[in-house]
Order: sequence, then structure tokens, then C-alpha cells
Amino acid sequence: MPTRDQPAVLLIDMGGVLFSYSFWQALAYWAGASGQDPRALRARWQIDGPFDAFERGEITPAGYLDHLRGLLGLDLDDDRMTAGWNAIYGEADTELAALLASAPVRARFQLAGVSNTNVLHAACWRQLFGEQLKVLDTVWCSHEIGVTKPAPAFFERVAAGHGTSPEHLILVDDIPEVTDAARALGLRAHRYQGASGLAAYLDTL
Repeated sequence: MPTRDQPAVLLIDMGGVLFSYSFWQALAYWAGASGQDPRALRARWQIDGPFDAFERGEITPAGYLDHLRGLLGLDLDDDRMTAGWNAIYGEADTELAALLASAPVRARFQLAGVSNTNVLHAACWRQLFGEQLKVLDTVWCSHEIGVTKPAPAFFERVAAGHGTSPEHLILVDDIPEVTDAARALGLRAHRYQGASGLAAYLDTL
């Protein structure tokens, strides 16, 4: 268990927890910009190998946008492709931000944002949700460290960056498969479904 000199690190997922997003909004943007039926783009869209590689920082933005053009059958320039790619974001969870900023949480935990993301998305959400991000002590992005959660190496890298070990990490994520995988690695994990549920969970620790 964490000691007084080694507090637990609360890992807060970005998309789906701190703020909402939907890839359908990107497809809707591209459909409007290209004059295509959005249902046709939905049928072509997939989270594939290049998508995963982009989140690990292994593909350049230009390279991934070219891949998307081919995948979706689009003839749009980089600016419009990027605008669509970044059209996915919704609203910040203000109740969660307030909980994380509260004195009891700040006193008990280091706060770290974690995200499977890419250089284009990260630049966008850092600007859109800059106020909410101020509550976090640091943010770990998959494209910067070269690995995505829930791979063991992701949590090992984050733990090392905080001068601790993975058993001192507590993951808050909205995807059950991710929280299940984290628990199997020895982390504590909470599936996020709202700030009140997280507050109740933290009270049990």
C-alpha cells in the first residue's frame, strides 16, 4: 500500500471521462465537406492497425491522414481532414473536475491524466479543455511514450515517471475491458460512470 511519502497516483482517463467525444462527429463533418452520405463513411470506418500505430506515435499526421483518405474514399485537403478529425469533442465533465480539485482528493492522491491519443487530437483537447486540465499534476499520452493502455508497459512507464510502482496506481476509465485488464495487472481500477460514483469509490480506499 502507498505510504505517507509515496501517495497513490490517481490516473484519470481523458476522452470518455474528463471530457466526452464521438467519432461519429468526425464522420459527419467529412460527409458534409465531401458531399458523401455519412452512412457510407460509417460503413468504411474502422479502428485498424494504422489507427493504433498513430496512437503510439509511429505514424506521422500526414501519413495517417493519407491513410484515412484511402480508407474512407475522401478527396479533402489536410486542413479539412484535420478539422474533421478534431470535430469529435463534446463537453468537459465539470462535476469530475470539481471533485478532483477538492481538498480531500488533492490531499490523498497525485493526479495524472492518461490517454490513448495522437498528436493531432492531443493538441486539440489540450486547448479545448485547458481549464479542466489544470487540476492534473501531469498528463501521459500514448503517442508520446510509445505504448497504449492497458499494455503493462504503459502503466510501468507511468509508475516510473511518478517514482513509484504499478500497485500504487488507481485507474479511472470508462471502458470495462481496460479496467478489467488493469486489475489483472495488479492495479486498482474504477469504471467511470459519473463523479458521484467515483467519489463513493474513493471513500472505500
